[in-house]
Amino acid sequence: MIGTQIDWNEVWKDKMNAVILAAGGYDCAGSFDNQASAKSYWQMVQEAQDLIEMMINGMEITPDSAVLDVGAGPGTLAYPLARRVSRITAVEPAGAMADILLENVKGDGLGNVDHVGKKWEDVDPEKDLAPPYDIVVASFSLGMADIREAVKKMVQVSSKYIYLFWFAGPPSWERDFKALAQGLDGSDYPGQPKSEILFNVLYQMGIYPNVEVFPARMNHRYPSLEHMVEEYSVKMNLETDEKKAVVRDYFRTVTENHEDDLVLPYTWNTMKIWWKK
Repeated sequence: MIGTQIDWNEVWKDKMNAVILAAGGYDCAGSFDNQASAKSYWQMVQEAQDLIEMMINGMEITPDSAVLDVGAGPGTLAYPLARRVSRITAVEPAGAMADILLENVKGDGLGNVDHVGKKWEDVDPEKDLAPPYDIVVASFSLGMADIREAVKKMVQVSSKYIYLFWFAGPPSWERDFKALAQGLDGSDYPGQPKSEILFNVLYQMGIYPNVEVFPARMNHRYPSLEHMVEEYSVKMNLETDEKKAVVRDYFRTVTENHEDDLVLPYTWNTMKIWWKK
């Protein structure tokens, strides 16, 4: 704390560290650094093109723009942006995610995408990047414990705009993890820090951004309920049939049948936070 004033960066740290601890020490990058999870996420992205187009169209890009995508994932934004801007640096530590992006840009003959396989916290702007960037964007990739330092580095390498997309209120998967944790052992899943904390961190940094909130949805598809149960059993380290039955019973109540697939809707409210440097 700074005197009697809340240090919002410390609030963010405490909440982010709590959710990493609840996940068995795995952060976002570790959770997606396997081929199955990366391919499943990319499939969800393919069905969310309206959302992605809206996000891209809301950024001040030109054919001459240089873009830095922090936490690029499988290329959710970087892949479509590569056709519209001069160059992109995609920072993505999860190798399985980066493989999808690099395979796609190579297959399309796009030579304007560079990949940095590090966590943003470990990136050295002088050695790893090629600033300045007209646009720095971090889309649902703010899993850094020290968000103030993460933002400082983004500002450092940006010449014009910074765009942050994060969660306004709890997303549906936090509801799922909370319900499962309660049903399995009576514990409470803490959930990630949300946009109100991020906004207050920026405010204490002297950054007064623009804000827009809009709903979003992606569909996580499974061939069967048993596939879903097995995936969550691995995520939550569940070994007994009794615990798997709790997972099975819960997901029967929140999934949807779409043709031959079982769909777990991922729904949330996005807060778009942006400012011009």
